[in-house]
Amino acid sequence: MDRLTALPRTSEMAGAALKQADLVSTLPASAHISLVTSLGGVRALEKDWLALETDSQGTTTVFQTYEWASTWCKIYCAGETGSSIHIITGYDQNRLVFLWPLMLTRRVGLNVLCWLTEPFGQYGDVLCAKGQNAQMWVGQALAFIRRLKGIDVLRLRHVRDDSAIAASAGKILVNAHLDERAPYLDLTQFATEADYENRYTGTQRKRRKKIRKHLEELGEVSFTRLPLGTLSDKAIVDAMSEKNKWLAERGRINQIMACPFHSEFLKALARGKQRSIEMVVTELRAGDRAVSWEISFRFGGTHFAYITSHANDLTDLSPGRLHFDLSQRACLADGMKSFDLMVPYDAHKESWSSACMPTQDYYLPLSRKGLVAGKLYLSYIRPKLRAIYYRLPQSLLRYINPLRRNAEG
Repeated sequence: MDRLTALPRTSEMAGAALKQADLVSTLPASAHISLVTSLGGVRALEKDWLALETDSQGTTTVFQTYEWASTWCKIYCAGETGSSIHIITGYDQNRLVFLWPLMLTRRVGLNVLCWLTEPFGQYGDVLCAKGQNAQMWVGQALAFIRRLKGIDVLRLRHVRDDSAIAASAGKILVNAHLDERAPYLDLTQFATEADYENRYTGTQRKRRKKIRKHLEELGEVSFTRLPLGTLSDKAIVDAMSEKNKWLAERGRINQIMACPFHSEFLKALARGKQRSIEMVVTELRAGDRAVSWEISFRFGGTHFAYITSHANDLTDLSPGRLHFDLSQRACLADGMKSFDLMVPYDAHKESWSSACMPTQDYYLPLSRKGLVAGKLYLSYIRPKLRAIYYRLPQSLLRYINPLRRNAEG
């Protein structure tokens, strides 16, 4: 790991943004904070990070696990064009008790500190060991960040309301007012599969039977969890290809799905050691043809539905609806407690969820440029642009998005 023994002076602007009064206490003499900035440093954290996952406070998600983060770093943090790893670690009596996975990126002339693996990681949070003062560690980590040179703004997207970072620093960070909701289904309310079946209305049951009937015209319908390896690799490629076709027809841009290395990242996860997370790739077939897929991860009793996709030419048959039903039944049978459909909230997710977890975007300016960008763009312009974008008709989006791709490329 890379430990900073001497820190540069705090900038005047950062000091104004985060007052010392906001820090509840100082670190005990037995504790220290370090910064990890290399792949070697990430690998050195493996044992301690895995231990912290099982001993962490709150609702740690799959996106804060060592397996997820280290695999992503191998793909995206190599070479001069890769993201700069900035993982803040906290030790007490030489035991890792706090971890804040971040990375430094360059965006529109600004140096932005954001969640490690963004935008692939759908939620961001810190890990803090049970029995530790999370607010103290977050406060001291923020003071540590203020002393790092060359950072304009700390930007944290998709912070769940039930996260440790929201509870510890929600009043210190600036809310960007980009409210979002993450729908999920509480599986603990169903004692049996019959109880799950009873959640459907008569109309919903008829629709599901109709979908199956139309698919059976193509051949026998089967739902399979694929073994990780050659078969899952093909499913990952097919699922992403069909998802991109679906997005293109609707004039939408998805930064994650458009990434050329995304499939390699998922394949690497599938072929990893799978110590703390469980990758699940399922496929729905009608006869000899695959008609839909789900690429998911399980951690801490929650099933995270990371990518759902279907054959684009079969959109009108809605194979994804049947796939969701069969996937949730499989989760119930496997003892999962929650089925997380994640951000963003979409109307089609309503029938597959029982509640939503609010998420917020936060930022903290660390320079004068960061202050201007935060107030003008993050808090004002971006929320308005996002609202307008999602109201635009598909015909206009199909015209705008190629221009946007060229501008960003």
